[in-house]
Amino acid sequence: MDRELPVSVWPEWRIIEKIGEGSFGKVYKAQRTEKGHSFYSAIKIITIPSSKSELNSVQSETENEHSTRKYFENVVEECIQEISTMEYFRGNSHIVSVEDFKVVEYLDEIGWDISIRMEFLTSFTDYCAGRSLTEKETIKLGIDLCKALEYCRQLKIIHRDIKPENIFVSRFGDFKLGDFGIARELERTMSGLSKKGTYSYMAPEMYRGDPYDGSVDIYSLGIVLYKIMNRNRLPFLSLDKQLITYRDKENALNRRMAGEELPAPAEAGEEFGKIIRKACAYNSTERYASPREFRKDLEALYEGRHIRRENNSKVPGEVKQDEAYDKRARIREKRRKAKARTRRRIAIAVVGVVCVCFGVSVYLKDLFEDTVRSQTEKMVHALTSEDYQGDTEDAGEEFSTSIEKIKERATTIVNELPSYRTEGQEGQRIRYYNKKGQIMKVLVYPDFSEDGLYEEYYYWNGALFFAYIWEGNKANLYYYRDGMLIRWIDETGACHDNETDNKEYIERGDKYWSRSIEQLQ
Repeated sequence: MDRELPVSVWPEWRIIEKIGEGSFGKVYKAQRTEKGHSFYSAIKIITIPSSKSELNSVQSETENEHSTRKYFENVVEECIQEISTMEYFRGNSHIVSVEDFKVVEYLDEIGWDISIRMEFLTSFTDYCAGRSLTEKETIKLGIDLCKALEYCRQLKIIHRDIKPENIFVSRFGDFKLGDFGIARELERTMSGLSKKGTYSYMAPEMYRGDPYDGSVDIYSLGIVLYKIMNRNRLPFLSLDKQLITYRDKENALNRRMAGEELPAPAEAGEEFGKIIRKACAYNSTERYASPREFRKDLEALYEGRHIRRENNSKVPGEVKQDEAYDKRARIREKRRKAKARTRRRIAIAVVGVVCVCFGVSVYLKDLFEDTVRSQTEKMVHALTSEDYQGDTEDAGEEFSTSIEKIKERATTIVNELPSYRTEGQEGQRIRYYNKKGQIMKVLVYPDFSEDGLYEEYYYWNGALFFAYIWEGNKANLYYYRDGMLIRWIDETGACHDNETDNKEYIERGDKYWSRSIEQLQ
């Protein structure tokens, strides 16, 4: 087995197994060990030319060896273009991060090996093996990839090959877009009109060879969501046939490319089905105008908010909403706001009582003045901040921003762990200190855990913001802000956001917050 594995061009990284293979290269899992701790990366190796037959084919069409070498040098340059494209996104939470790359030319023949070292992630296909994604998980996937496409649009880049094989999942539950091997800057794409990508997820205008823009990525993402919510079948494929033939797939593709209206995905709710079919509209002008617009509708559905559409933005075939529905929606909105005002008044009253109590404490003992003020401010913020309850129009934005900040901090700590000073020993508990002497992470081993699990706590400015509790392949992730749990992703992958009426949600949040404080003592 080991004899089949290549040697890494980075001496500190040892290739330990092959984890994937595509038409443009092979991907391996690599390990680096520092002071008893193991770290992992993915290394993609692209060999050019890919085979002896490819070399012979090009040689037969070129004048001499110099021409052949020049041809393959241009291919190498295209691969380096992929790397430079992905390096633009380094540090982005929703795009696979490229850490380093090296190009090694053969000495005795025409050939190159291009090694690209990337963050180690779980492939989406492995993530879904043996399980079906819920609607809420699928919506989250759509939100995460829309964010990736928003960054692409800022740099005028079209991915052009969005499909399940190019989607990955981080240990924090983020979905990420990878493999920009056929992506190009918008200006070059419009002039070249290159027809690449995967037919199963390709937009009609791209399939026909017509001019296209970034909306082809919106279409492809829509088809990915469609397939997930349609029992893993693409549009127009029978849900009853157990065996799908090549002819079935060809007929389904032809119907889609001919502009036939897509049926609703079998497992999607009505509103989600409308969003998906709008993204997959045959006419590009009927799709979402931007990834941001697509994301806004997905986030509204994810957070249970009503999605209002203009007449010209409805999915093909959708019937106009009647006035009675709008009236009921306005009534529900008024009731929601009234409840929010009542909660604020109660919160202010509670804070008033708290302030009085704290005032007495201050009067009796000036020593605790600063602490009292800090605690009071935190309680006021926690009790009156509506974004925890989702009671304001901006709540989704503030909540999403909080989650993004949490994930960025966790990624920062993970990336900087090798430079941290450690205290403790494996099998018990290890604390990680930064250069300022602040505890940034604590790892508790099962023998030291009350529940017999691995417990990881991540701190920022002395306060817990993320907890990772795991055993084997089962993991629970907890996201905190200002001492309150704002998201829990359980071991099944289900996401629970601000479920203040969920007893288990509250108990778990309090439990690991308390344990995180114990680890600092």
